Amino acid sequence: MPRIPAALFGLTLAALLQAQSPFAAAPPAPSPVPVLKDYPDTPAGKLLREIKEHTEVVARVEHLCDVIGPRLTGSEQLRQAQAWAMAEMKRLGAVNVHEEAYDFGLAWTRGVDSARLLTHNRLRFRVDQLAWTPGTKGLVKGDLLLVDARNLEELKAFKGQLKGRILLRTNPDDKRPPLSRRGGGFETYQAEQAAMTQFLLDEGALATLSMSGRKNGLSFTSGGAGRDPKKLALPAAYAPQEPYRMLLRLLARKEPVTLELSLGGTFSAAPVQAYNVVGEIPGREQPGEVVVVGGHLDSWDLGTGATDNATGSSVALEVLRAFQATGLKPRRTLRVILWSGEEQGLLGSRAYVEAHKAELDAIQAVLVDDMGTGMVQGFTLQGRENCRRLMAQAIAPLNDLGVKELSLRVMGSTDHAPFDRAGVPAFAAIQEPVDYFLGTHHSQMDYPDHLVPDQLVQGAQAMAVTAWELAEMPARLPHGRVALPVTGAVNPSAPR
Repeated sequence: MPRIPAALFGLTLAALLQAQSPFAAAPPAPSPVPVLKDYPDTPAGKLLREIKEHTEVVARVEHLCDVIGPRLTGSEQLRQAQAWAMAEMKRLGAVNVHEEAYDFGLAWTRGVDSARLLTHNRLRFRVDQLAWTPGTKGLVKGDLLLVDARNLEELKAFKGQLKGRILLRTNPDDKRPPLSRRGGGFETYQAEQAAMTQFLLDEGALATLSMSGRKNGLSFTSGGAGRDPKKLALPAAYAPQEPYRMLLRLLARKEPVTLELSLGGTFSAAPVQAYNVVGEIPGREQPGEVVVVGGHLDSWDLGTGATDNATGSSVALEVLRAFQATGLKPRRTLRVILWSGEEQGLLGSRAYVEAHKAELDAIQAVLVDDMGTGMVQGFTLQGRENCRRLMAQAIAPLNDLGVKELSLRVMGSTDHAPFDRAGVPAFAAIQEPVDYFLGTHHSQMDYPDHLVPDQLVQGAQAMAVTAWELAEMPARLPHGRVALPVTGAVNPSAPR
């Protein structure tokens, strides 16, 4: 048998191993995006063709994420992203490009987080601090205790047991019936959360751990209510499901389980301002009336904020680019707004609505893209049945592209919501979920690797054509607050 050269043998072996690898790439699933055979010679057709053939949306997401990175509100990286966005708007021909400031509170910077068992298997595992909670000021050590109280009344049952303890606050095996809803709205909820925090501090608890809602080792982040330096808070973190469930199994042995924990987040010395970025194409006939297209530029910081929400921000800029590239001049003004503070409670869009409340009647509609890379299937009407006919006209040129759904469902968890509450027709895009809520959303998986380019491009096409049709139609969408439908699903984490 002739001898095989060493280099060729290595290549052959590598090929064989790759062929046998359990991680070999599966064939891609068929795309849900319909393929259009041609584009009509209409403004909508020109926008569809321009975005399909010359899109910059993927490159824009990659720049935001790979070059600038995660963009916590109040951070220097978000300020870099905002400067870049204003330069992009000017490059794309927008006018009246500017920032609008609002008071934010204390900025927060993530530090180094760590956890290690001091008993049993002595494992080190990942933890991620909740933003806007205090750090531990070095290593703390404490015995674990499961405290799955859902309100202050249940929490008081643990009085006298919490001093020096690290508390597990999630019970994935909880079989109790859900608590009945209480009146009072978000302010009542906030007041009870503050009272629970005060109780934990008074009892001497060291910190809390909660379980990530993501499987397969993915962590999760959100924020505490600590932007106000007068509000007390407890160090808090998320742990992935697998190590968290291990801690619960160890506690079930009725033996002491001791944890060493370090959470390194820090606050700014003084409150800061946050900013929204605004640019527009003036209307040719009715410049005083406006169609708003937007998304939030801020992100969480475990990943680089690709699908939440560099995608929506980049789509909004792509709408601006496509209008200019086709030479189309809308009847009404197109205004692109990139908000900040969305992840801390829709702060940027709420500030915008408050600052412009005298001008809200001039807004024809608000369109927001904030559900990741998935294709747009339609829009939530927020219970506005009286807008259905005109919105159906607006998306009619997109029906063959899969944009057909006009749901009365209410969504209160992104930047259209403050406009809706003020009586403005404001709609969030309904999108294919892809892996948004199972993977990328608020996790360390949120990188551009998880973009689905053809779906993202279809989303830009959908937003551009809908914005054009709303800007051109002779009729105005009806304004005014509407009663929420009984079946409306409202995100309870979003202030109302």
